[in-house]
Amino acid sequence: MSVTRAWIEEHLGAGTRDRPFSFTYGGSRSADLLPGWRTTVDREDLDAGRVRHLLTWRDLRTGLVVRCEAIEYTAYDAVEWITYCRNEGDVDTPIIEDFKPIDMVVDSGGSDGFRVYHSRGSDSKVNDYELLCEPVSKGSPLGLHSHGVKTCMEGPSGSPSVEYMPFFNVAAGGGGIIATCGWSGPWVGAFTCEDGGLLRMRIGMDRIHLALRPGEEIRGARNLVLFWEGDRIDGHNQWRRLLLEYYSPRPGGKPFAGLLTSAVWGAWMNCDDHIAEAQWWVENDLPLECYWVDAGWGGDIDKSWVNQQSDRVPNRRLFPDGMRPLADAVHELGMKFLLWLVPESLDPEVEIGLEHPEWLGEPFTDPAYGDNVFYWLDHCDSEVNAFMIDYFSGVAREHGVDVFRQDGTPTWPVEEGPDREGINQIRCVEGCYAFWDGLLEKDPKLMIDNCATGGRRLDIETIKRSVALWRSDCQANMDFDPITSQTFTYGLSHWIPLHGAVAPLVRMGAYAMRSAYAPAMMVGWPGKPADCKEGLDVDMLQRFMKEYLSVRECFFGDFYPLTPCNLGQDQWMAWQFDRPDKGIGVVQAFRRSECADESVSFKIRGLDADACYTIIDVDVDVDVDEPWQATGRVLMEEGVGITLTTRPDAALLVYRRQG
Repeated sequence: MSVTRAWIEEHLGAGTRDRPFSFTYGGSRSADLLPGWRTTVDREDLDAGRVRHLLTWRDLRTGLVVRCEAIEYTAYDAVEWITYCRNEGDVDTPIIEDFKPIDMVVDSGGSDGFRVYHSRGSDSKVNDYELLCEPVSKGSPLGLHSHGVKTCMEGPSGSPSVEYMPFFNVAAGGGGIIATCGWSGPWVGAFTCEDGGLLRMRIGMDRIHLALRPGEEIRGARNLVLFWEGDRIDGHNQWRRLLLEYYSPRPGGKPFAGLLTSAVWGAWMNCDDHIAEAQWWVENDLPLECYWVDAGWGGDIDKSWVNQQSDRVPNRRLFPDGMRPLADAVHELGMKFLLWLVPESLDPEVEIGLEHPEWLGEPFTDPAYGDNVFYWLDHCDSEVNAFMIDYFSGVAREHGVDVFRQDGTPTWPVEEGPDREGINQIRCVEGCYAFWDGLLEKDPKLMIDNCATGGRRLDIETIKRSVALWRSDCQANMDFDPITSQTFTYGLSHWIPLHGAVAPLVRMGAYAMRSAYAPAMMVGWPGKPADCKEGLDVDMLQRFMKEYLSVRECFFGDFYPLTPCNLGQDQWMAWQFDRPDKGIGVVQAFRRSECADESVSFKIRGLDADACYTIIDVDVDVDVDEPWQATGRVLMEEGVGITLTTRPDAALLVYRRQG
């Protein structure tokens, strides 16, 4: 019996008390209540790789129905589940609180203590996504959370990947469990050791204390766990494969295959100059795949930030005929068109806010934006949400948008009363999912770029529907130390296979460009392109863009860190991406600015020991020096040596299996 099958029998079977979720209902624990309720268990084979399990508990006294829908992934030793609560009675239910969609134990297998691997979130800092490892033992619990952006907002808000990411690997002995709590709002988690060599993991939405009205239903987080044995990194790579197969967007019905894009602010140029900028890439044989127009194209940015982000009517001074001429020109050049939007934002003086003042809600401010006063559309309101789906799918269609770049963080109204705490958060999060699903249903080819003020809404629900092309706002000046890109890629690649990195063109060179190699890559300017191109080595830019495209498919494979995660300028950072299905891969190594060691050696991972591989250092002239060949066993046991005589610098080795 597989680990997953045994776990399902123990936690999702008919007679067990130990469910993988918990809540308190009317002051009593769900573990004590559910065994006494009427229970049904159903099982259905969905396809060759998935089995659906449905458990339902019905409280005949109050009318509460609890439903747990689970998916077993037979090829991955993984299980997903979502828990729902519905009031089928005629009066309000007793209070539901302390709702933890994940409440389960991990066995240490007789080892001493546990290690919890996780990553920081996106707090607009250089160490965003840094991989962390924290010991947990009896008397030394670990608490993690993401409460969202620290602002003076009067209304509730929260994001799932600010202080910490909602992804965890609990390791003990020779195995462990990778878990995620998929909730696009604030969450809290506690990891506590119990007697018997057990660790209890309790993770869930923050601040739930509510009674359900008759006919009302709420849902918990989408949770996913994967069991692994042996090497921890092999477990992470099983996780990456699972997410690529089942939890990744498919624009046009096809897997996301990467994107090489530039980025310019809408207000930097008029339409003709934007078209000329797009043409510049083609005229210089620079293989750009997408033209990115960020903030400032709508409304009037000279009036206020709120005005320009709340008005989706193009600025007539800059775009007298709208965005379509630019989009059409970009498409004729063979590129996609990306447009920045903040769908929830309202201004009482323009567009939706002017037409629907009843939707303005309560105003709020943010110190980062000075005296600006914000109003937000409410995803909790089904009428508003339906309008948003129709309206913004129309905006995307009218403006010729291929990539819908959504910025901003949703907020929700203050709760109705003390016994309804959390209901608006739940409705808002559900509404956000419905909004994206509605956009994708109306245009299945549309791609969503999950900006969310720079990587602050990364969870398993959002990555199913989108890709984050911009991982942190700490890159905003476009003249940042590439060590940030290295840290971001290292940390994120353990948890999320699809994301985009940024190359600041003012730091053109191997170190900055190769630090930004990822499934998607943006090359950008710190100001108006015309002011930044003087002295630009176009041939070098062309070389690195084409080099990136030649190896991009590798970044959709397995990830192996070859050094610890570190931010020290006196260190090397290195990793490997491997495509076992294609017999290819890359090793990237970065010698930082204060690193004294010129040479390092790394043992390659995940190869076929008996196969022969050709290894090419892309900076070596293959017409002069023959590519190196070695067996997989030699590469894994003896490794490869890398020497960089300058600093900072970056090496790129490409290998391919022969035969």
